[in-house]
Amino acid sequence: MKLGDLLARVSVGRSILIGLLLSAFYYFFVFDSGVTQQAAIDQGKARVATLQAQLVDYQQKLDSAAVYKKTAAEVGNTISKLLTLIPEKFGMSDLMKIVSNETKVAGSSLMKIEPKTTSISPVAAEFEELILTIELQGSFLQHMVFLSNLTKIQQILIIRKMDLIHVRDGKGDESPTVTLNAEIAAFRYRGIDALKPKVGVPPPPGVK
Repeated sequence: MKLGDLLARVSVGRSILIGLLLSAFYYFFVFDSGVTQQAAIDQGKARVATLQAQLVDYQQKLDSAAVYKKTAAEVGNTISKLLTLIPEKFGMSDLMKIVSNETKVAGSSLMKIEPKTTSISPVAAEFEELILTIELQGSFLQHMVFLSNLTKIQQILIIRKMDLIHVRDGKGDESPTVTLNAEIAAFRYRGIDALKPKVGVPPPPGVK
């Protein structure tokens, strides 16, 4: 039987019923009023917002890591510079050698040089303080040259209890003779291990 004959035998009521069934099928299974699409759009927006928040968090972590790396490098450079000014391998004999050499350069006469004390620095227990006393004779200018040369040494040196005493006047064009008495302090880095208490040995004064 042909399709045309079948359609001709369908009554008006059946046609309406078939139309309603087709409309219902289309509405429930095919037709989209936009609710599904809107839901998909909302889900996409939420996913994008989540990804953006994750990107911001990752960027903050990267920025923090960069700041930490830069700070660590700067601290490392500072410590390296500090250790050049306060060396670990340095003793009283080294300090005496520096003073003796600079006295010769300035043209003064080294009358006396004596080690005084070697003790833990009251400022920080990681450092040891070395102090010696000196007595120089020469002109005032020579003493100033000596002190100036000490400031050019790449190491921390401190002049304490300095005293200038006039000894005698010069003859002719000679400068008056002046005695320089002073204490010179230098520092040595003891290292982190020096802070660790030894079994059965009390810590040095000032170290807790």
